[in-house]
Amino acid sequence: MAINKKSYLRKIIALALAAVIISATVLSVAALTTDSNAADNNGTDKDTLSTSEINTDNILDLASIELDEDDQVIRTDNNGIISLTILKAFPVTINNKGTKTTVKIAQGTVEDALNKANITLDKKDSVTPSLETKLTEETVIKITESVNLDITLMGETNTYEVPKGTVKEALAGIGVEVDSNDKLNVSENEQVYEGMEIIYVDVAVKEETETCVVDYKTKKEYDSTMAQGESKITRYGVEGEKLVTNQNIYEDGVLVSSTEISSEVTKQPVTQIMKIGTKMPTPKHSGAPASYKKIITGSGTAYTAAPGSLTATGVKVKVGCVAVNPNVIPYGSKLYIVATDGSYVYGYATAVDTGGALMNGSAVVDLFMNSYADCAAFGRRDVTIYVL
Repeated sequence: MAINKKSYLRKIIALALAAVIISATVLSVAALTTDSNAADNNGTDKDTLSTSEINTDNILDLASIELDEDDQVIRTDNNGIISLTILKAFPVTINNKGTKTTVKIAQGTVEDALNKANITLDKKDSVTPSLETKLTEETVIKITESVNLDITLMGETNTYEVPKGTVKEALAGIGVEVDSNDKLNVSENEQVYEGMEIIYVDVAVKEETETCVVDYKTKKEYDSTMAQGESKITRYGVEGEKLVTNQNIYEDGVLVSSTEISSEVTKQPVTQIMKIGTKMPTPKHSGAPASYKKIITGSGTAYTAAPGSLTATGVKVKVGCVAVNPNVIPYGSKLYIVATDGSYVYGYATAVDTGGALMNGSAVVDLFMNSYADCAAFGRRDVTIYVL
């Protein structure tokens, strides 16, 4: 049987010696290989020969098997059967702090390879892969000096012993892969040193879609057949829905920012319709008070303001507060106001405010109302002002 001597692949050759006659021994040679030149039987070649030799070296010579000095032969004898297992040596590269050495070894661990290369580790040395790792043809051993670093991950700081190298390599050594989005307090290419502090923030950028509510609008319709101050909903509003795609940024798993990229309405909202009454109540009385100083007639208007708003005199607005031209009706005057045609009674009031229309004479009084609807219902009409 021919062995491919150019290949450095590990080969295991099993030889079985069985006594079949008194003066002869049957030798079975099997070569297990992953070499593409190997022949039949799923990558295993087998030859059989007869010999009376039982010496290991002589058996190998008869089988035409040549060994390198680093190859290993394992012999077992069991009930008259001799088994020889040959482990073919392969090269292992050792990078010892920048100095490369190659040793040939048939089997073992990283520690065995270092021992064969007569390399003694210092306390600060770090070995990759670990000493107990079994050797293969692809094994490359790297020895570097180790340093202690304070590394913060997910907000928690711990001390790690890592090989000397760059920050990125140190983080990779503890299972952290740094990408372009991640944050570091130091450059990923900076060389680490004893006691260095590294703060790493894992940043994830994700496009995420969610279903959001679309608020409905309310449409107001004024109805003169309904009494002023009354309202009713004639069609209830229904919220819509939309799909919103956001670019979300997470730091250590916590959402820190969200930017809308696109949105699509999937369900249109239904507008709510509310009717508001504007019909003025029939005045119960419109007669003048029993006594008064004088009467002023003219155009009256109405206004409203947010609760708590202040008038020109510093008084908070409320029904009964009216705006006047203080040159005609002094601030603080007590008044009684009705529509000249008797269609509306504002009643007792106090002059506390003013306005442009009052000062230019286009109106003699501006009546405060609680709502815009009340103002719209009053509109502009002639009024009679009794100055009390």
